[in-house]
Amino acid sequence: MIKGAVLVLSGKGGVGKTLVAVNIALQLKEKGFKTGLLDADFSASNTGFFLPVKDEQMRMEREILYPANIDGLEYFSMPLFLGEKSVSMTGDQYSQLLKDAVTAAEWQAEYLIVDCPAGYSDELKTAARIFSDVLLGSIIVTQPAHKLDTERALRLHKDLEMPILGLIENMSFLKVGKVEWKIFGESVVETLGEEFEVPVFGKIPLSMKIRKQIEQKDPLLKDVYAEPIIKAVNAILNAKPQKPGFIARMKKFLSTQLTKFVVELTVAINQEISIPQIQQTFGYPGGTIIRLNIYDEDMETIITQTDWIINEGKLTAVEGEYHIDSQIDITPKAFKWAFLGDKILTNGCPYTFQDALRLGQMRIYGERVMVRGAFFMQQVFQDLTQNSKAMDRIRPILKVL
Repeated sequence: MIKGAVLVLSGKGGVGKTLVAVNIALQLKEKGFKTGLLDADFSASNTGFFLPVKDEQMRMEREILYPANIDGLEYFSMPLFLGEKSVSMTGDQYSQLLKDAVTAAEWQAEYLIVDCPAGYSDELKTAARIFSDVLLGSIIVTQPAHKLDTERALRLHKDLEMPILGLIENMSFLKVGKVEWKIFGESVVETLGEEFEVPVFGKIPLSMKIRKQIEQKDPLLKDVYAEPIIKAVNAILNAKPQKPGFIARMKKFLSTQLTKFVVELTVAINQEISIPQIQQTFGYPGGTIIRLNIYDEDMETIITQTDWIINEGKLTAVEGEYHIDSQIDITPKAFKWAFLGDKILTNGCPYTFQDALRLGQMRIYGERVMVRGAFFMQQVFQDLTQNSKAMDRIRPILKVL
């Protein structure tokens, strides 16, 4: 049974993320732990270049998937199904396939190392959500020439409050004799570690020895090359996953508080905000249904749902079957952070509703012109943050969310 999952990722492709993922998995196996390696880069799988896969095939029996076994390492990769055919899929398809690779597979591993796609978009959040019960954290692989991409990956983790185990810099330098050549520029990993308060496991140099090992399907790094990997493995063994039981116990309480919050929010809007003025700004006539869905933090399950209509300058909650013209999906934390201003992002600015949209913690939908209704409500929320009387009304509820 998987007791710990680790995401190995990078802000940009080509930095050696797979080398690190494979070595972490192999080092854990060498220490005697049952270990699995999941190549989650379905569209560009390349773990097979590192491992002596040969003819090992994953098999499926009665909807149960059995990962391949490579010298004691459990292994899942798309080429084991499809060969070297190209793979193209939507975000929803990726999410479902990744979920199937975890929940429908008969993993015996204690630790699962996930080689994630390069980048830091929906795939990262999908992986974090699927592994939330056992997620130990991410190991981010960087390279001297890609500081900006690594900064973006680090900021996203910090802004989403995702755990980071540490950083490894690959291709850090090339050593010829006693001379070190900075082929890709000066090292950035210590600076990034200090700036984002993240442990630095070390640097892996450019080396023909490593390349030859990979060509020979013997990727396990040794001696000085293995030092960052060993430090990463030690961090993994000392890390603890989140406790989903606590989340489950809080759901009922959260639902009650959110229902109370929506009631107070509606009253505060009608008493303290000039709805007609904002309608004029957005060219929104009202008279149509705006739905507010407050989701859990994974944006998968609706905790509470409210339908509003704007008539004669007032916001009114309605019940029944209606055609929904505009819709806002948002998480409780997004509401809390945006209203209270107590969440400071890594750029030094307070969290806003625009940040909620940017980070995928708020979604806005509408049909043609009626999308204005959702953006109209976003502006209403924004104006509330500047109104002291309205905030006095809703602040006590928000603080307990």
